[in-house]
Amino acid sequence: MNKSNDNNDKKGSLIMYWLLMLTLIFLAVNIVLVVSVVRISSDFSSLKNTTTKQNEEYETEIENLQQKVALLAEHVSMENENKANEEAKKNPIGIPVSGQATIISDPAEKNGTEEGASTEQNLSSSGEGTSFEDSLMNPYTLEISVSDGAKIIATGNGVVSEVKEDDLYGYLVKIDHQNGYETIYRYNEEPKIAKGDEVLKGQMIFEVTKFKGILAYHILYENTYINPFDMIEISG
Repeated sequence: MNKSNDNNDKKGSLIMYWLLMLTLIFLAVNIVLVVSVVRISSDFSSLKNTTTKQNEEYETEIENLQQKVALLAEHVSMENENKANEEAKKNPIGIPVSGQATIISDPAEKNGTEEGASTEQNLSSSGEGTSFEDSLMNPYTLEISVSDGAKIIATGNGVVSEVKEDDLYGYLVKIDHQNGYETIYRYNEEPKIAKGDEVLKGQMIFEVTKFKGILAYHILYENTYINPFDMIEISG
């Protein structure tokens, strides 16, 4: 009887032992799972924060790049506009005189049916003769009467390509506007510029110091004479 009781006690103790071991194992597994979940959650939260921070940095960088692109586009636009303005200033537009002046010949009439009469009238006004080369090569000569105090000016930006004495008008100055246009100014006073000089629109070529004189003005486009009136803008 005692022996049977001892066996029952041993079985009970063994069962309790295994129950305790199973409980400890279960608790250990749960602890490991909880720790793993916490660690994963922490890593995910950290990753999320890192990703959010990186996204913010990317957005800031993109915004900065967009601002730089906008500034660059504005700069390019301004450069193009300035370049267009500079190119426009090369076109010989306007009257080649600053101050009191009177147009005394119409190149269109001079090149028309009454060419002989018109030429005779112009020659009488200028007091000079027209060379055969002028008559043959340059049918468009604009003569302008200028008075003391006026200035003969460049009608566009360019480079002085020729300065020489002129048999008809005294001196000749030729400006290459470097866009196909060339202008010629002929007047009986010493030029204020020299060959090779860069000139700006409105810059003085001759200063009128005599009571009265005659300026002969010519325009060429791609080595062909054109009517100066086609380029002159007259206001007023």
